[in-house]
Amino acid sequence: MLDTERLREHHFEITYALGQFMVEHLVRVHNAFEGDMTAAIVLGTIGQYNYQRFYQEARAHPGATFDELVQRGVHLELLRPCNAMSVSASTGIPRETVRRKIRWLIEKGWVRQIGRDKLVLAPHVGRHFADFDRETLERFHRTASDILRLLEPNAPRRRGTPK
Repeated sequence: MLDTERLREHHFEITYALGQFMVEHLVRVHNAFEGDMTAAIVLGTIGQYNYQRFYQEARAHPGATFDELVQRGVHLELLRPCNAMSVSASTGIPRETVRRKIRWLIEKGWVRQIGRDKLVLAPHVGRHFADFDRETLERFHRTASDILRLLEPNAPRRRGTPK
């Protein structure tokens, strides 16, 4: 549980750090998706939907990491395809917009359509975004570490910080 008093004490500094991380991240997403933030949301939603069941059931395999299970192909039997309607319902993005974004994601090779309406991430999409994800994690870790230091009971007050 976070110490609410420490949060209040460092509210502006924490807000700045979070804001800096989020804005930089959103700019990076914007660039990675050629300016199409809605396509990024659609791709992320498809991926989360596809892998949710596998991620939950992977915990039932003691001694094997998530990555090891993927390398062995265990995830393939647990993938859960979705469709434009489910993406629209879970994001609030109009279905026709979702369909246009799906077509673009298929053209990019990031999504595969199975049959008439089943959508799954393309097998290589994780590798495509591996450097992006690593950089995001490094930036997130740095921001989280900075914020957690501010929340430590004996964290020094910075000059100019009101009591």
